[in-house]
Formats: sequence, structure tokens, C-alpha cells
Amino acid sequence: MARGDYQNLTKRLLPGKILWLAIAAVSFALIVLLHTIFSGISPKTLVAETGLADTTKVTTAIASSIPLNFDVPKSFQAKTIKDATVPGAEKVIALTFDDGPWPQTTEQILDTLKKENVKATFYVVGQPLKSFPEIGKKVLADGHVIANHTLHHWYKKMSPLVAQREIEDTAKIIKDVLGVETAYFRPPGGVLTNGLVAYAQKQNQSVNMWSVDSGDSRPKRPSPEEMVKTILAEATPGGIVLMHDGGGSHDNTAKAVPLIITQLRAQGYKFVTMPELLSLASATPEKPIAQALPSNVTN
Repeated sequence: MARGDYQNLTKRLLPGKILWLAIAAVSFALIVLLHTIFSGISPKTLVAETGLADTTKVTTAIASSIPLNFDVPKSFQAKTIKDATVPGAEKVIALTFDDGPWPQTTEQILDTLKKENVKATFYVVGQPLKSFPEIGKKVLADGHVIANHTLHHWYKKMSPLVAQREIEDTAKIIKDVLGVETAYFRPPGGVLTNGLVAYAQKQNQSVNMWSVDSGDSRPKRPSPEEMVKTILAEATPGGIVLMHDGGGSHDNTAKAVPLIITQLRAQGYKFVTMPELLSLASATPEKPIAQALPSNVTN
């Protein structure tokens, strides 16, 4: 083909190419918008949590209904952490809730988090998730992170096979009910030596303890004011706050959550999920903190 013919052909094809690019861009924006409206998960969260920085791949993931997975940054895989070092002076903290989903309590907490535009991490137990699937679906639809807290919430010593079943059976329920997979795990009671943590780490999961215990799992539940006082006294940047939305009545926790959010914000804190916290810590030049609480901690 002569050079002149090539230039003429280019002139004829270029407008069409531009048109197709424009159509593709509008289509992508529409798909992401619809996904945001119906799922409650923002495009920013979608890109961050799928690890698909390429917008074309994100579009494909949505269009083909590939479930969103909660993956762990490589530097935190198979690690047990109770908090994380974050860049600079940024004050971030993660609110976490264990033992749900649970009627009333989980829903009350979700209403508060939605009103305050705060995202949290929920460590679900397999049995209640199976019993109350619609509440679990609302947790995910509101844009919160799902994590694994075993099937039966046992503290006892387990054989490798039983430990595997406790985690994998719960993972299956999470996948069947919510359509997602998660690599975030918290051992019941914070027990590190009964076989559960050993199995989770073999699967490269992130074992998440806590730096702040609200105390709301004690037989004598603290008042909302007492919980707020404890959390404010122990909160630090990069911290992880332990609360409960299931395993029994946690009305005081539900009442405390709006107070906790308001007062931590007044101290300059921003709220992050566990994936967001570890992503921030992964970008930190210093070596990430990977510390564990004593193995006799219970919750």
C-alpha cells in the first residue's frame, strides 16, 4: 500500500476508532455506576479489593459476576497482627465486629455505620451466617468486609482435620451465601495454639487480633459509656478495635458505636477496613508490625 493510500485510510478509520473508544468508556462508567448502586460497593473499593487496577479487567469482572474477594497484601500473608504501622502521621483505626450476623444487634450497628459513612470488618461465624443469611448479605451490600471466625466458635484444642473443617466449612458458607472469598481470619477467644491459627497461616491467611478490647464480651457487659472510655484510652493510629455484634445480646455495643465514632473523629481518626489498614501498612517504608497477643486471650 502506498504511503498516500495509507494516510487516506487512516483518515477514514480514525473517526470510527475514536467513536468506539468513546462508547467503550461510557459503557464502563455505566457498568460501574450500576454496580455501585445495586451492591453498595464503591468503584474505588472494587478496584482496591479485586486488585484489578486495569479498568477493562474490572468491567469484565462485574459483567461476568466474578465474586469480589478480600485478599491480603503479600507482606501480611501468614502473619498474626494486632495492629499495623501506617505512613506518616495519618490517624487511622479499624473497627471490627465478631460472632455475627445476629438479629437486631448487627442491623442496629449497620444502620449506625451507614449513617456515619463508616466501613468496618465483620468476623462472621458459620452457623449464624447460615441461620441469618439476609443479615449477612446486608453486611456485604453495605460495603463492609467479611472475615472468617470459624464454624462453631470453639476454643478447645483441635486436630489438624477439625481445625481445617472449622475454617473451610465457614469459608464455604461465606461463598455459598455471600458469593465472596476472604483471607482474613480471627481465632475465637484470640486463642493462638489450638490448631486454628496454624492451619490459617498455612493457607497464607492474615490472622487478625486486636489492640483495643471494648470488653463487651465479658459476662457483665460494660455500659456504652464505659466502652467508649476504654476505647478512647487505648486507641492508637493503626489500631484494631474489638467489638461484638453476635453470640448473644449486645445492645450496649450498638448504643456505644455512634459515640465511639463521634469521639474518635473528634480526635482526628479516620476509619478503615482491615484490607485498607494492611494496604496502608504495606506502603510503609518501615517493617510492618506483626505482633500477637498471649495465647490465653479470650473473647
